[in-house]
Amino acid sequence: MKPFEWIALIGAFAWLPHVFAFLKDFFSKTEIRLITEKTVELGFTTLGAILNLRVAFAVKNKDIVISGIKLCLKHESGEEKVFSWQGIVQNMLQMKNPEGGLIPFEKELTVLAIKLAPKEIEERFIRFQDQAYHTNKEVYEMKTAKKLIYMQESGDTDYDAFLKSEEMKDLYSFIKQSFNWKSGNYSVIFEIESPDSFILKDNEYKFELTSIDVEHIEKNKGLIERSYEYLLKPRKEDEVRQDLVWAWRNPALTKAI
Repeated sequence: MKPFEWIALIGAFAWLPHVFAFLKDFFSKTEIRLITEKTVELGFTTLGAILNLRVAFAVKNKDIVISGIKLCLKHESGEEKVFSWQGIVQNMLQMKNPEGGLIPFEKELTVLAIKLAPKEIEERFIRFQDQAYHTNKEVYEMKTAKKLIYMQESGDTDYDAFLKSEEMKDLYSFIKQSFNWKSGNYSVIFEIESPDSFILKDNEYKFELTSIDVEHIEKNKGLIERSYEYLLKPRKEDEVRQDLVWAWRNPALTKAI
């Protein structure tokens, strides 16, 4: 073998550890598989469009920390929006009542991160909300907050007057005009964030909203003013308030083919 061929061969051997390390990392990369319940809960409140879903995570190879989850929703018309997780409920245990039924005990978690490990199925009830809605709503909330602070500092905290102020009317109008659920087919793509690399599987789904579904959820627009009234106005001792009952729909959720 000629000298330059020996040099080339030695150089090739020098790369082998890096190649083996790359292959080992690739084939041992964490795999996350999503398992969802068969329906998705959709609604609309003062928090805007809401999507609630129970999700289970199955992991292979290595532990991983999830630092965020987003849902990319695309309507058949082409309109897209992004929902991010805002709250998580974890099932802790179940107890039987005297009638033999099961009473679930759940824990509300602050959304910071979820640690997933192989050989364990982690199930969570996750509340997703429209990111753009909250960003735009802050502008109106700042104006209403300044109005309320001004009234408090002037010693004239009349909540009835505040709730009828132009600032609150603008907020009501913004919330109602933000209703954008439409009848038709929606595709749902899960996006998971993590400081570690991973492979994500079974992350594409779909559901359909009927015109009846949309009309049912849209009734919640009529509860917006009363929701703020309940939130801000102190209740009198002898006052009985009717509970706010928000309307929800639960269309079937299926895997996208």
